[in-house]
Amino acid sequence: MSRKVFISFLGYSNYGGCHYCKDKYKSQNVRYIQEATIEYINTLSPWTGNDVALILLTEGAEKKNWVDNGHVDFKTKETIAAAGLHSRLMQMGLPLQIMPIKELPDGNNENEIWEIFSRVYNELLDGDEVYFDLTHGFRYLPMLALVLGNYAKFLKKITVRHLSYGNYEGRNMNTNEAQIIDLMPLTNLQDWTFAAASFLENGNVIPLAKLSESTYLPLLKASKGKNESALALRKFTESLKECVEDFQTCRGLNIERSKNINSLKNAIKQVEENVIVPLKPVVQKIDSAIEPFDQKENINNGFHAAQWCLNNGLYQQAATILQENVVSFFADRHGIAIDDEKGRHLINNAFAILFNNLQDEEEKWQVADEDKEKIREILSDTLICNKEVFNTFNNLTEVRNDINHSGMRSTRLPLSSKKIKANIDKCVTLFHKLFVSSHVY
Repeated sequence: MSRKVFISFLGYSNYGGCHYCKDKYKSQNVRYIQEATIEYINTLSPWTGNDVALILLTEGAEKKNWVDNGHVDFKTKETIAAAGLHSRLMQMGLPLQIMPIKELPDGNNENEIWEIFSRVYNELLDGDEVYFDLTHGFRYLPMLALVLGNYAKFLKKITVRHLSYGNYEGRNMNTNEAQIIDLMPLTNLQDWTFAAASFLENGNVIPLAKLSESTYLPLLKASKGKNESALALRKFTESLKECVEDFQTCRGLNIERSKNINSLKNAIKQVEENVIVPLKPVVQKIDSAIEPFDQKENINNGFHAAQWCLNNGLYQQAATILQENVVSFFADRHGIAIDDEKGRHLINNAFAILFNNLQDEEEKWQVADEDKEKIREILSDTLICNKEVFNTFNNLTEVRNDINHSGMRSTRLPLSSKKIKANIDKCVTLFHKLFVSSHVY
């Protein structure tokens, strides 16, 4: 079972008391926001003996506010009788462990900042659920907490469950009530940003899918499956995953027939109407990324998919989808169904005949007599006879074979990774120019 870990900075000012409020919760008149925040969290999810409160203390904070009677009246110079935070937390009688991190530096230089970061990070365990209070995080400390949270999410798989600020300065002077402000939208926005960047730069849909799921599942549960925003987000997430998986696993028929691309584009329209604020620019970016794809069946979708795979480092998929799509292009151009294996074999034979300069030597075609008429028709196509086309197709064949056989071919010198990438890039660019940009389809 994962721990709940409360992390809070303690300052050294002589804090005034107030009632801290959040939703239906209202604290007693307390000087320390930590008391109120810990109590509020307890109303949502009770603390256990496994849980920990980490209170971050500089030397000044420990002397002034951690121990009892830490402040002196400036006028009389007499000690002000007041319980310190440690005493107040112990009086609450909650089962969580109170663990001060003492003698932290003030953070006046880079080395001190790294010391604070490291000492807090080292207290976290894999899978912890973290609750941050940033109220007394002086200067750069709130930023440090946000960075620490993201760092630990990646390396220790923690989850940030709470991020808040006690707005004492903005309290209602008549009721002496101050709001506990929820800052989770800030860390949520960071999560959406990183997830979107992971998808848009690397084609990795998993972080975005997980984040979406964690958003829509609670909403669907609470609404018994009727929340329109959650339904739209679920459909969008599922369609995006299926579309990306088509690219990753080279599902040519789905791509060319626009099966999941069409679903994704429709889902984007729905989610844009109901989208949560942080997701709106993400959806717009994804919409732009798939804008070239046609929602109806279109051979050009395969060329766009090859480009997408190339852009996202899926080189093997790019080569496979591109070559098979070129075959689909000429199959469709000559009245052959794109899933007709025999017909696709004839297209590949035509490329081999052209590359080996065997147009006038039918006895060397290695094609059944009943198929020779169709081969002649294909060979009469000026586009497939374009030397740049069949030479590039052959180059793509070599690259694809080299990848698929891991370079383990005694008859061919393995290509370098750099050469493979350059060749695929060249092939994608050329076929786009000849078939897509020139609108020959």
